Amino acid sequence: MADSVRVVLQPFDSTPTYDPSKPDPRLRDFVRLLARQAARKFVETDRERASRDRLPD
Repeated sequence: MADSVRVVLQPFDSTPTYDPSKPDPRLRDFVRLLARQAARKFVETDRERASRDRLPD
């Protein structure tokens, strides 16, 4: 049985190279995800407030 394991990471040919002059697409996708979550929460909160403000039938 091995006493230790060595892991070597090698970049894939398809791995994009880092270009500081361009935005990172992963960061852009993450920001979009956060924005969608915030918008969804805002709409849900607004709907809850509107349903409380309505007069009962």
